[in-house]
Amino acid sequence: MRTSTALPALVLAVGATLAAGPAHAAPGPACGDTLTRDTVLTRNLTCPSGDGLWLAPGVTLDLGGKVLAGHDGGNGVVAPPSGDVTVTNGVIAGWRTGLTADDPGYDPETGEWVELGGTVHVDRVVLRDNGTGIDGTGRLYGQKKLFTVDRSTLRGNVTGFATTGGYGSFHRTTLRDNGVALYANTGGVAVSRSVLRDNDYAFSGGGESGITVTSTAVLDNRIGFQAWFMDSVEITRSEVRGHDVALDIAGDAGYTKVHDTTLTGNDVAVDVQGSPFEVRRSTFRKNGVAVRSAENSWPDAPFDRTAEVTGSTFADGGDGLVSQFAGMKVGGNTATGNTGRGIHAPGAQDLGGNTARGNGTEPQCVGVVCAPAG
Repeated sequence: MRTSTALPALVLAVGATLAAGPAHAAPGPACGDTLTRDTVLTRNLTCPSGDGLWLAPGVTLDLGGKVLAGHDGGNGVVAPPSGDVTVTNGVIAGWRTGLTADDPGYDPETGEWVELGGTVHVDRVVLRDNGTGIDGTGRLYGQKKLFTVDRSTLRGNVTGFATTGGYGSFHRTTLRDNGVALYANTGGVAVSRSVLRDNDYAFSGGGESGITVTSTAVLDNRIGFQAWFMDSVEITRSEVRGHDVALDIAGDAGYTKVHDTTLTGNDVAVDVQGSPFEVRRSTFRKNGVAVRSAENSWPDAPFDRTAEVTGSTFADGGDGLVSQFAGMKVGGNTATGNTGRGIHAPGAQDLGGNTARGNGTEPQCVGVVCAPAG
């Protein structure tokens, strides 16, 4: 008769398992770690010095609803020079820079620049109380890392997003209570279906940069958009309300466009110091000054510098349209109920169809012929 050894073996195995004690989950990442695979943060992580977490190409960092907290220095999350990464679902707070990309620059061993490229995807992340929330700086007139930000909040930072030579896009995102929400120097920013509110500056251009804003609420910032040398600003189908100056455009700026937008309750809605601009099909209500333009700052430019205000309404404010820009195209506008001037545009090119009534200064229109508004 054969004796079975299965039962004693099973008993020994169970005993060994019990003696080993309960299994423990692997510890989460530590400050300064480089993550080489997708990672979920399972606890708040506070770093007393250095950087937070570095990402290898292709990695997704899920913050797991937790806080990655810094020490007012260092970088919270550092993306690789090339390749795509994703940061999602949590808070990055208290860093010199919340999120940035590593750029080693020139490699003396190979005699070549390290490749810089790919995209950093940011989704459902709060970046708050940092020096800079996201630093999207690339190489001047060269390679860049793209930053796409969706369903996120940048709040209470000195600068929300800053780039020199880079590009950032913001969709369904709120930028509020920052010193400067968006800053670009020789870079670009696109904003759609978002909110820019209660910042000192919603956007500040540092030269040769551009911003496009679509279907966005720009509310109660001190300055909405500030543009300097060759900066361009394009605003479409948006609401702009409650600024000291909503658009502050220097004489050496690039082209400014405001289309199909409502501007309400600003001390000055559009202030252009002689650079080319275009306002079409927009509504201005209860502004101290709706549109103000100085003389063409470069009348002898070797290229076309035009200004146009067409199909727009100026109502119930101080001044409507006040311009010294010779040759500006003015047509199809309505100015009613302003306490100051309705349309004052000496030297304008009259496209016809302008109407004015009930403004405080006579004549109701200067530089164009206006019929009484119905």
